[in-house]
Amino acid sequence: MFWKRLGERVPAVRESAASDGERAPSAEEVAAVVLAPPEPWDPAAPVARLPVTNGGQDPLELVLEPYCWSEWLEPGATVTVVTVGEADAQRPWSGTTAPDEPFELDYYPDQLVVWPNGRLVLILDAAGNELYRF
Repeated sequence: MFWKRLGERVPAVRESAASDGERAPSAEEVAAVVLAPPEPWDPAAPVARLPVTNGGQDPLELVLEPYCWSEWLEPGATVTVVTVGEADAQRPWSGTTAPDEPFELDYYPDQLVVWPNGRLVLILDAAGNELYRF
């Protein structure tokens, strides 16, 4: 299922020292990776949310394009795809085939392909915690 990734990777103190020619970090030091908090978006920007629930009995592959990202949703699992448009733009959603729509979907028997048309995309779990940011 999903593994949680919040923000971008920030090098640990020892890791940045290793890039200056000192010794390489140990496995314990590498395991203690610090993540910087994600950047907030403009509060004036339009936000669209697409809840996705696997109501079937088999796993469903959720694919986000054009990021070539996919993850399997177990039966009963729910995530929300969030896209943030461009603030103060005449057409806030930058999609190519439907520029005024926040999402495009393609459904196949075991796969759902989502094309979010905003400049920022987030994946939230059922509790609203951020799992991914593109």
